Amino acid sequence: MDHQLTSSIALANVSELEKQQLLKKLLWKILPILFIAYFFSFLDRVNIGYAKLQMQEAIGFTDSQYALAAGIFFIGYAFFEIPSNILMDKIGARKTLARIMILWGVASASTMFVSSATQLYFLRLLLGIFEAGFFPGVILYLSFWFPSYMRGRVTSILILATLTAPIIGGPISGLIMTHMDGHNGLGGWQWMFLLEALPIILIGLVCLFYLTDKPEKSRWLTQEERLLHKKIMDDDRGPHDTTKQVSNHSSAAVLSCLKDYRVYLLASLAFAAYCGSYGFNFWLPTMIKEMGITDIAHISFYAVIPFSLAAVGMITVGRSSDKRRERRWHYTLSMLFGAAMMCLAAFWTGDMITRLIILGLAGFGFSGGVVVAWSLPAAYLEGKTTAAGIAMVSTLATMSGLFAPWIIGVMREITGTNEAALLSIAAVMVLAALIMVFLIPAKAVYVSDK
Repeated sequence: MDHQLTSSIALANVSELEKQQLLKKLLWKILPILFIAYFFSFLDRVNIGYAKLQMQEAIGFTDSQYALAAGIFFIGYAFFEIPSNILMDKIGARKTLARIMILWGVASASTMFVSSATQLYFLRLLLGIFEAGFFPGVILYLSFWFPSYMRGRVTSILILATLTAPIIGGPISGLIMTHMDGHNGLGGWQWMFLLEALPIILIGLVCLFYLTDKPEKSRWLTQEERLLHKKIMDDDRGPHDTTKQVSNHSSAAVLSCLKDYRVYLLASLAFAAYCGSYGFNFWLPTMIKEMGITDIAHISFYAVIPFSLAAVGMITVGRSSDKRRERRWHYTLSMLFGAAMMCLAAFWTGDMITRLIILGLAGFGFSGGVVVAWSLPAAYLEGKTTAAGIAMVSTLATMSGLFAPWIIGVMREITGTNEAALLSIAAVMVLAALIMVFLIPAKAVYVSDK
C-alpha cells in the first residue's frame, strides 16, 4: 500500500518532459518495424503497376482486365478485414501481424508463376485475403500505445510508407525489371515479384518475437514507465469516459458497427483520399509511358517527382493538424487543393515535368487527406467496439482500391485519354470535403488538451 501511495505521488509530480521522453521511447521502439512492414505491404500490392509494363505483353490482357486484377485484391481484403481484426483482439497483435505478413509474402511471390489473366485474378484475390486486417490492426495497435493528440503524427509517419514504397520501391522495381529480364529464363516482372516478397516473410518472423501485444505486458518498460504510460492514456481518455464497452470480438460489436452511421462517415473520408493514392499507384507508370518515356527504369525515376510531393503533403499536413489539434479544415482544404490540382493536370498541355509537378501537388492534397482521415477513427470510436469499428472503416475505405483503378480504366477506354479519369477522382475528393464540413461533428475533429 505504501508503495502504491508513493507511486501515485510520483506520478502526480511527473514532468511533461518525462512524459515526452517515454512517448519518444515508445515511438522508436514500435514504429520503425511497423513502418518497414507497411512499406512492403504497399509495395507488394501496387508493384503490379510496374509489372504491367512487361506482363501485359507476356501474358496478354487488356487495360480493363488489368484494372480488374489490380482492384480484385481489395475484394478479398474487404471481406476478411473485420474477421482478421477481431482475431487480433483475441490472440494479440504479435501472432496476427506475423501470420498476415508471412502469408501475403508467399502469395505475392507466387504471382511470378501466373500465365493468364484468370490466374492473376486468383492470386491477387488471395493476396488481399492474406493481407486483410494488417493496416487496421496496426492502427488499433498504435492506439494502445499513443494518446489521441499524437496519433496524427504517428499515423502520418506510418502512412508515409505508402509513398516511400513508390519513391524508393518504384525505382528498385524498374531496375529489377530492366536488369533481371531474361535471367535464368524469367522475365524481369517475375524477378520483381519474387525479390520484393521475400523480405516481408522475414519481417513477419521478426515481428513474432519482437512485438509486445499490450503496454502492460512489455518487458522493455520498467514498472514506473508502465504506470506512467497508463496515466498518460487515462488522462487522454478523460475522467468521464465511462462508456461500457461491448466486447470487441463479439458479434454484437460487429452488428453495432454496421448500424453506426459514424463508421460510414469516417470511411467516406478515407475512401476519397485513397482514390487519389490508388489511382496514382496503379496508373501513373502507364501515364508516364504515354508521355513518351519508354524505358521502365526511367519511368520509375520520373514517378518519384509526384510521389515525393505527395510525401511532403503527408508530413506537413499531419504535423500541422497535430500541432493545432484540428482536423476538419486540414482535411477539407487538403482535399479541395488536391482536387483543383487534379483538374489542372487534366487540362495541362505543357511540358511533362510541369505536369508531373502538378500531379504531385494533387498528391500533396490527397495524401494530407489520408493522414487526417486516419487520425479520427481510434478517437471517435473509442469505447464503442473500437477494433471492429476501425476494421469496418478500413474495409469500406479500402474499396477505393477497387473503385479508383476501375473508374480510371473505364474512362480511359471510353475517351482514349486520362482527362475524364482525373476529373472523376477530383469529383470524389470534393464530395468528401463537403462531408467533412457539413456532417462530421466538432467533437470528432478537435483534439482537446488533456
